[in-house]
Amino acid sequence: MKPITLLPALRAAHPTPRHLALAAALMLSTWAAAQPAAQPDCDLRIASGPSGKVYELVVRDIQAVCGTTVSVCSAPSEGGLKNVTMLSANEAELGLVQVDTLKEMSKGDENIRSLQAVMPLHANLLHIITASEGSLVGAKEFRGIRVPGTGEVVVLRKFSQLKGMTIAAVGSAQLMGQTLERELGYGMKMVVADTDDKALEMLRNGQVQAVFTLGGWPLPSVSRLKGGAGVQLADFDLEPREPYLTVKRNYQNLDAFNLTFLGVPNLLVSRPFKAGGAQANKVAALQSCIRRHLDDLQEGRFLSVWKEIKDPTRTFGVTAVPTSAKLVAK
Repeated sequence: MKPITLLPALRAAHPTPRHLALAAALMLSTWAAAQPAAQPDCDLRIASGPSGKVYELVVRDIQAVCGTTVSVCSAPSEGGLKNVTMLSANEAELGLVQVDTLKEMSKGDENIRSLQAVMPLHANLLHIITASEGSLVGAKEFRGIRVPGTGEVVVLRKFSQLKGMTIAAVGSAQLMGQTLERELGYGMKMVVADTDDKALEMLRNGQVQAVFTLGGWPLPSVSRLKGGAGVQLADFDLEPREPYLTVKRNYQNLDAFNLTFLGVPNLLVSRPFKAGGAQANKVAALQSCIRRHLDDLQEGRFLSVWKEIKDPTRTFGVTAVPTSAKLVAK
């Protein structure tokens, strides 16, 4: 039996220094790949979201204006649901989270219930994506096989048309979808999708009739879609209840103008730290810095979501972090 080798060059009976160096480099790279990812090295880790989505971009803006005041870094996650878990497990000092997610998860976790509000942020909008040519609805199956000639193709343009539909929900949209189903009794079935791309793939393959994904406007993954991609945005046509709200926005790339979205406010929250301690002072310094630079964030070359903040002291009923008069006055 011939020996199995990773590098053909090592078959030589007398390896040269070059061969040994190659082998050492290979073993080093294999060892490095097996090591856990290093934690960000900074004063305050902020649990954010997937790379390129609005949560992560908000943290980039905070770094840009306040990075010299307090060292902050983004701790990537899948979004708000994961962020509160990371805070509860001490894997981050601060995090971005929707108000409804925070209040719902506070019911069963004292660590989450003790989180404190640092800043109100933008509203996350529920983006309802459907197939522009319609989806097959009501098809019958026999032993897991679709019966030909059954069902009908329906073009879904409004949320109220989703009764009985199967929805691919991404991230925090899973909790919002479950909340809406509990309140409305539409008979919607929520299927978990890890990413927007996977959810859209499920929609195009006919596995679901709609996609729920949440994020600030404009949501990068939606802005990248083209009119010829076979998808469209559906209108939210119901009256919301607090903490939800409705706003009108445009996505020119999908020919969606003056469309109504269901929204929910976000908060930047912190773990509770000892009053007057080093960590509490860093959080207070960051809060003060963001407030001082709010005009810059709203008027400069930063995300448009900063313009949604009207009252930087609003907490939506969540306990506010203690502030230091000395730090705020700087």
